Amino acid sequence: MPDKLHSFVRVGGWRKKHASLASGMFFSRCFLGILLAAVGPWTVLQPETRAGDVTAAVQLARQYLLSDDAGERRALSAKLAPFDKHWPRVLAALRMQPQQDVQPGYYAEERFTSPRLRKKHPDDLLYFIVPQSYQPERATGLVVFMHGGGKGSPRTSPARYMRPDKPSAAYIGDIFEQTGMIGVAPSAPWNPDDHSRWTLPETDDYLADVVAECKTRFHVDPHRVILWGHSMGGFGGFHQVQRQPDRFAAIIASAGSWTLAQWPVIRGTTFCIVHGVKDAERGVRDRHTDIQFARQAHTLLSELKIPHVFMEHAGAHPVAEAKAPVLDFLQTHAELRRNPFPRQVAVASPVGFRAEKCFPKTHSYWLSLNEAFPNSELEYDALTVPRRGYSKDSSADDWRQWKLTRGKEKRPGAMIEAANLGGNRFEIETSGVSRFTLWLHPRMIDFKKPVAITLNGVKRTEQPAAPSLATLLDSWELVYPAKIVVRVPE
Repeated sequence: MPDKLHSFVRVGGWRKKHASLASGMFFSRCFLGILLAAVGPWTVLQPETRAGDVTAAVQLARQYLLSDDAGERRALSAKLAPFDKHWPRVLAALRMQPQQDVQPGYYAEERFTSPRLRKKHPDDLLYFIVPQSYQPERATGLVVFMHGGGKGSPRTSPARYMRPDKPSAAYIGDIFEQTGMIGVAPSAPWNPDDHSRWTLPETDDYLADVVAECKTRFHVDPHRVILWGHSMGGFGGFHQVQRQPDRFAAIIASAGSWTLAQWPVIRGTTFCIVHGVKDAERGVRDRHTDIQFARQAHTLLSELKIPHVFMEHAGAHPVAEAKAPVLDFLQTHAELRRNPFPRQVAVASPVGFRAEKCFPKTHSYWLSLNEAFPNSELEYDALTVPRRGYSKDSSADDWRQWKLTRGKEKRPGAMIEAANLGGNRFEIETSGVSRFTLWLHPRMIDFKKPVAITLNGVKRTEQPAAPSLATLLDSWELVYPAKIVVRVPE
């Protein structure tokens, strides 16, 4: 599907370039809270069945989700099979019920309340702002904010962004009041030796647990969850948009940077880049997050025709100067929802925002990369960062001449790029992939007809399996009740 890029416009003093949106085994128990809450508007209810049937199936489904034993899962799968045709009703019954007694306001230094999550994150803190407009009976959007700082930032760091009684210059709570969205600012995963803690290997699961915790406290719209990171959190934005684009309706990176990317993997997710022209300034601040990092990302995404939003403002690094464009993005995208069925999807492994933070990845949306051929390689977009002129203490000449160099870097890896062309037709290109899975839903195909796949230029026909509860429970956020496993010839 072709993507359309729009020209620069000026909004409130910043330059904004907007690019319009193109119209199970893999999931550990850490995602259980999200999985049980992931019923969407695409759920199509089947005719009524006996209440006992649904109850029994729901009990079996919960056992299946909680089990880590392959043999037990096989046995439960056989017991679930008689209920396969009722998968929409079972899915609806699995939905978590939000608490109904939460009052609007500020909640500081909260802990995870789920015993399972509290055990995983005993020392981590959560800071919430619940807007005055919050009504428990109505699903509400959620913004997860990744704070700035570095390796020594304490777990209480989110307070400076969220505390309304003594607001600092970094206060962002008014954004949640103006948009009517719940805000949560978790403490960054702890590592006293890492300046980019939102890009640690455990961060993917940690963010999923934060969202799962929010869904037990509030009536969260699961398709209106937005991830925003600033400074160190901006590193996380550039990282997480590659790691788990399918988890969020949008990802915002403000005042961040990157040096490695496999940009096609973000297709299907709105990526917003916010950056100040004076982020780095001689005598004031080093070039850790220079505006050139954001501009290079914008240029590459535009060349690849990948929809995104790019906003430059005239200010410097502090989050206070990013608030206006971020608020504008949230307000102008007030109807934005995550779409589990985008026409174009890509998965690459490994991916990350820097070479040393490039980790394996399996899944995105309706694609899973199951196996790769040995010694396969991928080309990544890479930036070379010159040291001369990098420091704020550089000479005027060195500072003026400093420039990022863009290039390609070959690294071990594998990738799938797929397009759902409609009419039960898929076009798929692979690089280094030996086996992958297409996850399917009635919104994607007609299960009564075969599926035509053009794989690396060769046409083949596959017969999709009928929807099943076991497949649904294995799928990403309990979305896809059927799948096709495809082996790629060498």
